[in-house]
Amino acid sequence: MILEEKNIIDIRLDKIIGKPIKFDINNRYSVGSKSFFLKSFDSENSNYVDLKIDSKCNFQKYTNGILMRINYSNKINAVAIRYNDIGKIELIRGEESISPYFFSPMKILLKLNVPIRYARYFGLRHSEYQISDTELKIFTKDIKIKLVTNGFDFENQLPFFESLNLNNKLKIIKKPTYKIM
Repeated sequence: MILEEKNIIDIRLDKIIGKPIKFDINNRYSVGSKSFFLKSFDSENSNYVDLKIDSKCNFQKYTNGILMRINYSNKINAVAIRYNDIGKIELIRGEESISPYFFSPMKILLKLNVPIRYARYFGLRHSEYQISDTELKIFTKDIKIKLVTNGFDFENQLPFFESLNLNNKLKIIKKPTYKIM
């Protein structure tokens, strides 16, 4: 269900997706995602508001679902998605290309078995490490959503979607890594 800015109120959200999950310093689980950009929104129901492509989106966890907040030129909309309505969520890591130069700090760190997640920030040239966009696809009973974000954010997005406890509805796909050492 898409809500316009004037309809995004707690009482209405409580009826649809429950109460928001509050952050607990003792448990340290993720209650929200980093930002995505909307690339497509397809619906079989024509009652949905026309959402703008390239709107900035992020997710918040609720007791019975998730809330996708959409911001385009300070016009706020939200999509409330119940856990029961989710058919499948795919989080797709982009294709990586690793080709560090001889004696670059990145190559030295990789030789010392530092994970690529950290070593990639020590490349001297842009061509040493490249990763394509991270994609998120959400399929529910009546909507299909495709979102993208920077490929560097995959590891930061993953804990939020794993914390939803969707079991077999969540599919993590990692595109291949090409290493030229």
